[in-house]
Amino acid sequence: MNTDKTEIRSIGAKEAQIKALIARAQAFDGGKVEYRHTRSFGEDVIELVYAEDISKRLAEDVLRVFAEGLEECIYSLDGTLLPAQLIFLLKLRDKKISVTESFTGGGIAQKITSVSGASEVYFEGLNTYSELSKMKRLGVSEYTLKTFGAVSEQTAYEMAAGLMATGDCDICITTTGLAGPNTDRSNLPVGLCYIAVGTKERVFVYRYKFDGSREEITQTAINYALFLAYKQLKNM
Repeated sequence: MNTDKTEIRSIGAKEAQIKALIARAQAFDGGKVEYRHTRSFGEDVIELVYAEDISKRLAEDVLRVFAEGLEECIYSLDGTLLPAQLIFLLKLRDKKISVTESFTGGGIAQKITSVSGASEVYFEGLNTYSELSKMKRLGVSEYTLKTFGAVSEQTAYEMAAGLMATGDCDICITTTGLAGPNTDRSNLPVGLCYIAVGTKERVFVYRYKFDGSREEITQTAINYALFLAYKQLKNM
């Protein structure tokens, strides 16, 4: 039997939310759709596999259930990967992006530069891992680091503001956090991180607490950072 497939990709949805949407679609799909859901590093992939005799109207109605139910979390309805979607939108908006990373260690930059044509929109990437690097390269104040710590909303803000002030970019991504497996002298919980997205107008800082191994925490933060930049770009 011939089939057709649609692949939905999203970041940040709750698993119970997706299960509820699948149940809602199953209530009227007449058994003509198979739902395959996988989750990895904060990203959900939902494959809708249609029977060959499904009507176009029914296929659209099923897709609409997920598009509306996951509206704030969806970045792709055709299977396009997140880095490619971000690069596409940067080109569409005629914007350039820069990145400064701490605990993600260059992972965001690697994802961006893995996309062919990224050189048209990617200005630079800094791996400001140490406190001294944050101070010398981004202008983070010693007061901020001593008072609030490297893993803080204030440091993430100053990292992004410093990059926007000195870089020839329209939007930037900043990360600072604790990937584990152990905490540092701050005794903050492993998995705590701050992701900042800066524009020429303002800096947005987001706080997260991710669970899992060092790799799981890092990769999840990378996905969230790319997604947050994508969402901000949609409003530019």
